Amino acid sequence: MIGRESQVDQLSALLEAAREGRGSSALVYGEAGIGKSSLVSAAVDAASSSGFQVLSCHGIRGTGAVGYEGLHELLLPLLHRVEALSPRQRTALEVAFGAEGEPADRLVTGLAAFGLLEEAAAHGPLVVLVEDLHWLDVSTADIVTFLAARMSVMPALLLATTRDDRIYPDRSPRFKHHIPLDPLGQDDALRLVALHAPALTVPQRQRLVERAMGNPLALTEWSTSTAHVDGAASAERGRVPMGKRLEDSFLAEVALLPPATRQALLVVAAGQDSSSHEVLTAARGLGLEQSDFAPAETFGLITLGNDSFRFRHPLVGSAVYDNADSHVRSQVHTSLAAVVVDPARAVQHRAAAVTGWDENVAAELERLAVATGRRGARTEAAAAWRRAVALTPAPRERARRTVMAAEAARQAGATADAVALLARARPSAADEASVVQLARTEWMLASTSTTLPDRGGDELIALSRALSDPDDQVEVLTWAAVRSYTRQDLSTEVKAAVAEELRRPGLAVTGRQRLLRSIALALIGSADRLPSVEEALSVLRPQVRETDATLMNCLAFAFEDAHDLEGAERVWSAEVDLFHRSARTSDETVALAGRGTVRMNAHAIAAGLADCEQGLRLSADLGLSVVGALCAASIALARAWRGEDSLATAALGTSTELSGLAPFARVAAIASWASAELAANEGRHEDAVVHLLRSMEHPPIGLWAGGGLADVAVRAGRPEAVEGWLGMATAALASSGSDRLAMLVERTRALLSPDGGARDHFERAIEHGERSSAVLDLARTRLFFGEWLRRERHIMEARGHLSAALHVFESHHTAPLARRTARELAAAGSVRPTRSPQVFDAGAVLTAQELHVARLAAEGYSNKQIADQLYLSHRTVGAHLYSAYAKLQINRRAQLTSALAATHD
Repeated sequence: MIGRESQVDQLSALLEAAREGRGSSALVYGEAGIGKSSLVSAAVDAASSSGFQVLSCHGIRGTGAVGYEGLHELLLPLLHRVEALSPRQRTALEVAFGAEGEPADRLVTGLAAFGLLEEAAAHGPLVVLVEDLHWLDVSTADIVTFLAARMSVMPALLLATTRDDRIYPDRSPRFKHHIPLDPLGQDDALRLVALHAPALTVPQRQRLVERAMGNPLALTEWSTSTAHVDGAASAERGRVPMGKRLEDSFLAEVALLPPATRQALLVVAAGQDSSSHEVLTAARGLGLEQSDFAPAETFGLITLGNDSFRFRHPLVGSAVYDNADSHVRSQVHTSLAAVVVDPARAVQHRAAAVTGWDENVAAELERLAVATGRRGARTEAAAAWRRAVALTPAPRERARRTVMAAEAARQAGATADAVALLARARPSAADEASVVQLARTEWMLASTSTTLPDRGGDELIALSRALSDPDDQVEVLTWAAVRSYTRQDLSTEVKAAVAEELRRPGLAVTGRQRLLRSIALALIGSADRLPSVEEALSVLRPQVRETDATLMNCLAFAFEDAHDLEGAERVWSAEVDLFHRSARTSDETVALAGRGTVRMNAHAIAAGLADCEQGLRLSADLGLSVVGALCAASIALARAWRGEDSLATAALGTSTELSGLAPFARVAAIASWASAELAANEGRHEDAVVHLLRSMEHPPIGLWAGGGLADVAVRAGRPEAVEGWLGMATAALASSGSDRLAMLVERTRALLSPDGGARDHFERAIEHGERSSAVLDLARTRLFFGEWLRRERHIMEARGHLSAALHVFESHHTAPLARRTARELAAAGSVRPTRSPQVFDAGAVLTAQELHVARLAAEGYSNKQIADQLYLSHRTVGAHLYSAYAKLQINRRAQLTSALAATHD
């Protein structure tokens, strides 16, 4: 291709790498007419002729009403392989394409698309071509960019074209390669003109090149036009966007056609997503004949092929449509609506034909919005709601639909749109259902972003009193309690008022009302008891509402505040299961992060690491940066405990990057804890003290992190730094009776005691520790006691505690503590026993994800079931198992149970 040699070479290299199994993705971008389609078409033709299978889809301006149209076009040749997918992924794809069922998060739909591509690539190299990404329906565009980040694992190349890679700033970076197409240089432009118009003189060619500004489409289109060849290029024309200039030139061609042909072209432009039969039938409804299309075909403006009309270039269609007056466009859409077979597209044409209010069409759009949302295409659902609002004549009904549009926008992640729609709906929302839904959407937005100030506690109390439905009253009061817990800004008087309202006779009578009341009272410190996990699930399982995730999260936090980590883990585990089964991946990811954090606090390192690594991976796919920051901080803590300092440092960097300028207190506290462990590993005890004191700014985390404060504070010569934590922990112990916390308090007192007074505290600490499940904290206590005993010359007693501690540290892979304990044992004159070569710990050789996959396989789960559980493709699961077999030195699934038997948490 003239002037594109470097881009051709780049695409050729990518195709050759894909053939060898090193897949990739590339985004080709540039202005209209710059040659994107020509470049990728040449590459795809070369790939096809050399054995690549080609899958393709293309965006069409003005389409994308129901979502996933482009994905269906792309995957249609592979749908016969859908049975190879795991059940959840297969169902997600089927629902996205119109089958009945619960919609899945886009992550699951993306994994299903990825799985189909893997199946195809297993039979030969693959090219996936996506043209005009900027006009693709948004749901498909999301999946395309999801795939772009994952192509490296298969022999495939994903190629996409777009006008400007900045159109989707959050999507473009997912592509491995970016290939910009700039205007041709003068020499290349002259060569192109000479090729297409050899009869032009040199001066004519130079004038044309100057006028076309290096745009290949302009050079070829204008080379046959006397006006463009002989006209002078003006500075004013140079400031007009090239796309507009090309449209004007196409309009000049259209103007030469008969009036009936111009109208026929408008039918094609308005019905670009329609079949040729539908277009021709709609044209007949306007008094046109098939022969009226012939002059446009003769001029080369349109072609008929594959049962549809296509314009020579998309700019022809946009020029024809944009230049038509609104009345004529309305007539064309009305005619198309009467003949288009697909109900969703017919509704869109009827909506496009309306110039004022029309309740009938608005009602149709509402039904379309609901149906589209059920398919998981939430962006398109929000657009249908907004269009319905614009056509609704009655103010009350318009307000209701505006509230629903805001909720759909929130679910689609369009926070700014949702906030704007709420502002429009608030003054006129009148019926109680709309008022409650408006407040619910507002509360959910305020819970996840800072773009919308939520209502104060007194406002929520007033709203509750104005409602007639007891369910709604209790729910609104629960929002006030959640706000009190998360913001810590409600006065004692407001909390008391919330509690008084919740305890009104006859209010909380149903199971759900009683559960919400229990959670709310717990959050404001007025509960007699926390609801049990079983009680909560018995109420929530029959119908999982949108707000239930936040309520369950707060219940888990309430258990943690009560220093009941086991109870908190049970709540988080129940959430993971509940939201996984109800296909709410975002909520499941939040629950994984919460459970991973609690497991880390309880020193269940391997389990916590598996949760957090899965949570970090999912949060990146779902755009949950705060959740990702929390997971990364917890991963850093686990890596620091294991002595994997470089990995811990990298995870801290990820957490900082995802947290932004204002990290959540919980994230910052865990990151400080991890930083303290890193500092202690390197002997920087003063820095460790500083980091641990920072972690105490979030008491639920600081309480457990501070258990290690006395050790580093004494080593840094700052024993007074422990006083704040000791006071906080002693007060918490008085209300909780936690054996683990009692062990930490007694251990701290032992480390701060004069040498002669430490024994009693150490012995009491060990007694409490033996009654708890905190094996690592107990091992630390034995280590500290053993060090004290050695200094006091109680050598044999010291060896016993140190040996017991060393066994725990080694089995849990906490290398820094194991090394410290081994040094103490050597100083106590003990020869470290040699570990049996037959003892093989899988946790020491497998990655967290390999270990997770291997454990599920050992429990009898199939590859497809594991894929559904961990949000992987079944082939990726197979790759992890293959790697695990090699590392564990086994060769079949049946050997996994024995190979994993020595794995410690």
